[in-house]
Amino acid sequence: MGKITVTFEIDDTNLTSHTDTYLATLWHVAQANPAPFGDRSAGEVVEDIGREIIRRWLKGVEPELWHHQGNRYYWEHLRHLGKWIDGVFTPTCPGGYGEPEVDGD
Repeated sequence: MGKITVTFEIDDTNLTSHTDTYLATLWHVAQANPAPFGDRSAGEVVEDIGREIIRRWLKGVEPELWHHQGNRYYWEHLRHLGKWIDGVFTPTCPGGYGEPEVDGD
């Protein structure tokens, strides 16, 4: 057999109806698209397919609830400024990060 041309049409209007196997095939075909780098349509179809893959993957994944929290910022700064010893916060760097301040008196 010699050279052949394969044309593949991707309809991204109903990606939720495809099987996982077919969706993975669409992903590979969309990535192999010979369109020039930065082509808007090529990029948009890859994003649509990728989002559907991610949506399905995350559907059964337990969320990480406690890794990042708003109060961690302050605790991280306190950790650099000192440590807790027997329930009392003891500064190790009264002037902030780095070496402790030395009183000039």
